[in-house]
Amino acid sequence: MTRLRSLRRGGPANAALAWLLAGALVAVAVASALAGDLAWALLALALAVPVAAPAVAARDLTATVPWGLTLAAVAAVAGPWVGLPTELAGYLAVAAFATLAVVDLVAFTSVQLSRRFAAVSVALTTMAAQAVWAVAQFYSDVWLGTAYIPSKTELQWDFVAATAVAAAAGAAFLWYAGRFEDTLSTNGPTGAT
Repeated sequence: MTRLRSLRRGGPANAALAWLLAGALVAVAVASALAGDLAWALLALALAVPVAAPAVAARDLTATVPWGLTLAAVAAVAGPWVGLPTELAGYLAVAAFATLAVVDLVAFTSVQLSRRFAAVSVALTTMAAQAVWAVAQFYSDVWLGTAYIPSKTELQWDFVAATAVAAAAGAAFLWYAGRFEDTLSTNGPTGAT
């Protein structure tokens, strides 16, 4: 089983772009909060956490995820500002969060995952995060009187759509990790079990 350590490319150029994009996530959060959309602001801030976590944990500003993954997270949360339907942007943002979390796990910890298992982890984490979001929406409706979940049927279709996005996110991760390992890694496999 090969380690996906080459996802931890680091370097000043990658770090500069990743931090610039993390700032964009915070800017989207602030803009969303000012527009009165606190849920979207929290989602944007949640996406900034796995971007910044490796650098904070390592106390090294160059310990960042690849900037392309951070760009995908920014594109997902900024989507509604440029006309992307909010529901689709939400699914993409949750998938971006799951992908960033799995990349943090395999690139910055001692956890060893094969590409395929990491891709399955991205898909399962996406579905789990969507389920947590649905529970949060339910309790918001019950306790705060919001109307995030209009019907059980719509909730079920949300889960179907989230599962489809999760499968696509897993496949995209598998492609990305394979491309990253094969063409951008100059050191070859960095570990085996």
